[in-house]
Amino acid sequence: MRGVRAHAILLAAAALWAFQTWTRDEVRQEDRSRALAWEQDTTEVVAIRYRSPEKEVRIERREDGEGVFLWGFQIEDGGRDTLEFPVGASGHVVVARLAALRVIRDFGPLSAEQEIQFGLDRSTERITATFEDDQRELVLGDTTFSGSNRYAAQLATGAGYVVPGEVVRPLAIGEGSLRERWLHHYPANEVARVRAAIDGQARTMTRLASGEWADADEEAPDAGFGNFMQRVDQLAIAGYDSPPPAGALRTLLRVEYFDEDGDPLGFVELFRDDAERDPYYIRSERTRILAGAVTALAERVAEGLGEVF
Repeated sequence: MRGVRAHAILLAAAALWAFQTWTRDEVRQEDRSRALAWEQDTTEVVAIRYRSPEKEVRIERREDGEGVFLWGFQIEDGGRDTLEFPVGASGHVVVARLAALRVIRDFGPLSAEQEIQFGLDRSTERITATFEDDQRELVLGDTTFSGSNRYAAQLATGAGYVVPGEVVRPLAIGEGSLRERWLHHYPANEVARVRAAIDGQARTMTRLASGEWADADEEAPDAGFGNFMQRVDQLAIAGYDSPPPAGALRTLLRVEYFDEDGDPLGFVELFRDDAERDPYYIRSERTRILAGAVTALAERVAEGLGEVF
């Protein structure tokens, strides 16, 4: 049952990603009555930047051989502490909302009295949205009476708004809210074959119609390998805080995933730093960099290596 549950979780994550990918330029029904402060396509977003006295958070659009993706930075302690992380679904939603910013209320140009009333005269927070041919900047003021939304003013026009808290909060939280949380975004039922490798040894396994795993040239299911893959499917990201250099790590496992046509879907790698208290790290096609692994789940995979190799 644990394996079924893990696959269901992965499938739900993939469904969320697919929904977000195809609808992030569409306006949610509940937002349709809200006023537009500005409107750009998400593909025109170059960067989003949040600044406060405590931290700076940036989301940048990047591109590599695998396509376009969003990358995050959290900078604290006057620039001495910088954390990089891949941006997940929640970060994509924030970018979409700031590309076409819909506000709860548009006050028009603010008076000096309103700026004081809304806490904008003493503001220490900014959000800057940089587009390919434009830039918009918001000064953030006090929270509204409800305690969730924020007063704000657009620097270029002087217009005042009530901005939804769901736009500001994830940026103010930073990495903990914006980071990628899933190792893979494809549906688990697309996986037809895997190649698992450790210390020069490799096993290529095929998924049977029953969902069980068998050696590529055999039809009899391998229950031990099936149990091992359940453990691999449950690997989870703990965070991206200060991973050690790759040279300090010992590679425990690499699993590559393929669809029924033999095309690659993704991979996951598990590493161990023998000098650390929480020694496990993972990397996948989604993380792009090392991420800390949830120790208890990684330990179960490490313990099972000797049973399948």
